[in-house]
Amino acid sequence: MIPLLTREAARALDADATARLGLPSIVLMENAGRGAFEILRTEHGDALARVVVVGGPGQNGGDGWVIARHLFCAGHLPRVVLLGDPSRLRGDALVNFRTLEQLGVPCTTVPGDDLAPLVAALSGATLVIDALFGTGLDRPLDGPYAAAVQRINASAPVVALDLPSGVDADTGAVLGGTAVRAEMTITFAAHKRGLHHFPGAALAGDVRCTSIGVPTPYDAPAGLIEASDVAGWIAPRAADAHKGQGGHVLVIAGAPGRTGAAVLCGLGALRTSAGLVTLAARGAAQEALDAKVVELMTARLPLEAEAAFEVALELGHGKQAAVIGPGLGLDADGRALARQLALALPLPAVLDADALTALGEDVGVLRSAAAARVLTPHPGEAARLLGVTSEQIQADRYGCAQRLAERSGCTIVLKGARTIVAEPGGRMRVCSSGTAAMAVAGTGDVLAGAVAALVGQLDPFDAAAAAVHLHGVAGEIAAGGTDRGLLASELAHALPAALARVRVTAA
Repeated sequence: MIPLLTREAARALDADATARLGLPSIVLMENAGRGAFEILRTEHGDALARVVVVGGPGQNGGDGWVIARHLFCAGHLPRVVLLGDPSRLRGDALVNFRTLEQLGVPCTTVPGDDLAPLVAALSGATLVIDALFGTGLDRPLDGPYAAAVQRINASAPVVALDLPSGVDADTGAVLGGTAVRAEMTITFAAHKRGLHHFPGAALAGDVRCTSIGVPTPYDAPAGLIEASDVAGWIAPRAADAHKGQGGHVLVIAGAPGRTGAAVLCGLGALRTSAGLVTLAARGAAQEALDAKVVELMTARLPLEAEAAFEVALELGHGKQAAVIGPGLGLDADGRALARQLALALPLPAVLDADALTALGEDVGVLRSAAAARVLTPHPGEAARLLGVTSEQIQADRYGCAQRLAERSGCTIVLKGARTIVAEPGGRMRVCSSGTAAMAVAGTGDVLAGAVAALVGQLDPFDAAAAAVHLHGVAGEIAAGGTDRGLLASELAHALPAALARVRVTAA
């Protein structure tokens, strides 16, 4: 797991380093700047002829001044631009800025609204270092700072320090509508949550992390899922394994005219690890499924809710996990069946699609469910569950995923770019795998099946985290480098290759 810190946690890490460990803050700044310089020299060694370091009067600017000094000592001649009143320079940042002046590094101060000196410095730049604002920014950029960001974005490729200026460290939101667009972001000590939430993730570019000389807080509640995590959760099978050890997944999905989601869900379960899958569909949907499937078994549920509920409970005997909802139907009987099963089915179950709609805002009832539940909402479904808008969900995906986990008492998989897995108590994992080609109908059904295949064998949180990572890797494999045209069934069939890649990567 790669830890993801909030703004508050990042500040606490710095404070602990100085107060408890006794490291002077100027040493932390030196470590940050030197580490960033080494990354620049390795990754952008051919673009150091005319580097422009643009910083503010705060500590993020100080990190930039350290980089400028190391560039100068390595034989380059950086240009330094201080945006803001130089009288506001304090502490370590002031020390490092004065050192640059003493060394003869060209330093320009832009204290007001006239950005002509900045424009002149940026002319002919081969690389721009954004050292304006880092983790601490909690207000919109405006005035000369917003104008300066626009000038920076229109110049040479940008490397941002800690976060692109204008991006919120906690949510990834653009504060005030203006932010630096970086080719690379070098963050300090640990990754920040905003670097892995859109739009911040898109603005950050390639994210690298450099040490400041203190231990990385691996006990952070949120983190990026790594291949090594998944490889550790999913052990290799014994040579004499049989299908029963893979588990039997019951997929309660499909109604007349709505059988595709059930098939994709079943494929997701089989292709991830399930040994057997039974699709239990309502009414005549079973006959339609029989004509479509080969490896999947089928069963018929009555259309009437109470009768279907009793049959579903019987079908649950001997199964290890279930999925409830995809294509189940939103008629009165379909909704009633979904609600009854969500509460009473005595198996670990994934609640998706129509089951989530049937619950509405009443997710608190799941605290009394008969077994563990994993909810897999997309942003629109999450909005209905929380009684907010989709825009509010996307503006704070971390916070909304956690609220939904606390309210329901369940593991939550908030789908979308950088899918978030959350559980009550604050633990979260973020999926960094995937591709825009996965934005197509049916991929969520495949994910529901993948989670179910693992939730019968693993802790629900680990099962969900493993499934979303494999799902993303499978999307990358099946897409073949394109950003569109992927079919959900192709993603499902790529799941075994995804597990193979994860194990190779982790080795």
